[in-house]
Amino acid sequence: MKKLLKKTKLYRLYSNTNKINETNNRIIELEQKLIQSQEQINNLNDLLIKNLKISNENLFATIFHDTIKNSNWFNIPLSLSSGAIGYPFAYILYRILDEIEPKNILETGMGQSTKIITEYVKSHKKVKHDVVEHDKEWIEFFKTNTNMSEFQNIHLLKNYKRKFNGCELNAYKNFREEFKNKKFDLITIDGPVGVGQEYSRMDILDIVPECLEDKFIILIDDSERIGEQRTIQMLEEKLDNNKIKFYSGYQYWGTTSVYICVSKDLEFLCHI
Repeated sequence: MKKLLKKTKLYRLYSNTNKINETNNRIIELEQKLIQSQEQINNLNDLLIKNLKISNENLFATIFHDTIKNSNWFNIPLSLSSGAIGYPFAYILYRILDEIEPKNILETGMGQSTKIITEYVKSHKKVKHDVVEHDKEWIEFFKTNTNMSEFQNIHLLKNYKRKFNGCELNAYKNFREEFKNKKFDLITIDGPVGVGQEYSRMDILDIVPECLEDKFIILIDDSERIGEQRTIQMLEEKLDNNKIKFYSGYQYWGTTSVYICVSKDLEFLCHI
């Protein structure tokens, strides 16, 4: 009888152990399926975001082309391909130039935005445009293919590795020395190269707020990236610390995002 009871207990123990193992295996299987499902959801979410960006880029392209119809000063073609500004940037830049009519413009990174500003300078009196570029060959190519104005000044500033918070970032050599005594009512930032950097395009912090007119606008391209976001945060902190009232936003986005910061009297530019 004792042997029978012992065998029965062993059988129950064996049976329970098998059930526990089966349950554990089932849990592992469900966990793996859950992980696979989450990966599929993430992939679908990434695809959705990508399609939304492309859709919004196309929307801004349409808005931009509608906006420049019958323009008094702009009617040249642009090549807004990868690496250049996108249509959200082109749109808000054109609206600023056409409606606000800034007189002193600083631009970092020579490219398609330079073409827009060039047409504006050539058709508006008493406008000065300073553009910063690190690539001498690109400057020569651009000048050969673009009829620039005598009121545009190209600053060839070498690219160097600047250190900040233990990180290296691209920066323009002697940037502060070049612009510390100048004032601007429009600043556009699309250089130097900032992709993949923890901190990016920080040169502007060396001259703000001294370089700003009372009425000012700052545009920063690629503001969806962490490096540019950190620069934006430090820029706003600097303006706050100097008791300069401003409005800012990220409303202009397509395949890339555009940050806009304006003086208090130009708030509407964050919403047009």
